[in-house]
Amino acid sequence: SSGINAEFQTFQHYFKQINLRAPMIRCCVRQAVSACSRLHRPFPARTYYASEEGEDLKFDILEGSLKHVHNHGWTETALRHAIKELDLSEASIKMFKLGGAEIALHYDQSLNDQLEDMMAQQKDDLAPDAEPVPIADFLQDAIKTRLELQLPYYDRWAEALALCIDPNVAPKATSQFAHLIDDIWFYAGDKSTDFNWYTRRATVAAVYGLTELFMLQDTSPGYSETWAFLNRRVTDLAALGENRVELEKQLESAGDLMKATFIIARNMLGQK
Repeated sequence: SSGINAEFQTFQHYFKQINLRAPMIRCCVRQAVSACSRLHRPFPARTYYASEEGEDLKFDILEGSLKHVHNHGWTETALRHAIKELDLSEASIKMFKLGGAEIALHYDQSLNDQLEDMMAQQKDDLAPDAEPVPIADFLQDAIKTRLELQLPYYDRWAEALALCIDPNVAPKATSQFAHLIDDIWFYAGDKSTDFNWYTRRATVAAVYGLTELFMLQDTSPGYSETWAFLNRRVTDLAALGENRVELEKQLESAGDLMKATFIIARNMLGQK
């Protein structure tokens, strides 16, 4: 576990500077435990937009806003451009209670949906008598794929994360993140219901958050250093195995990770 300890220490100065207190990782996992487990929920994660009248229109506006994000960010300006292009009333902007942050939430959920479709297809394509993909390899590939899906908007991704620090946005962002981690573990083949259910999701959430934070500052070709970092983290977690004491120690170190990612993204942009 020395590798993961060393990497956590590398980010300690960030955590101290921003004086974090809220354990976002644990919040994510608790929400997953209560609402997102496929062992208990009778509905899929894909519930951000219902088929009721008005929601389809909202979906169209958000989709149309994405092409304006590169120039205008995750803002109401991008929303207004999409509303105008759809020849809708300017009053349509009132549908978006969270402002431009709803574009970021919409895009984030769409990427989660894409990853779920890819993992489901991978499971369907596996021959009945074939050996399942080793869990560590599956987790690493899923995290890497999900982060790669963000690349078309990665020049604006720090801004999207910064929006998640808003108390009005954080609950939805946290819930979507919990669903993402739950989906990854579900398709990896995990059906545990005891303490292991909690720790496995918490550790993968920590690895995902650390890797995303690393990626935000990675300038290596093809993000090669990020993928090497991810490989080390997954290897470290595999080495930890079922050692409950060691897992709890690592989770204590990573407890504020997601909020750290959001705030560091905001600080990188020079926002107050």
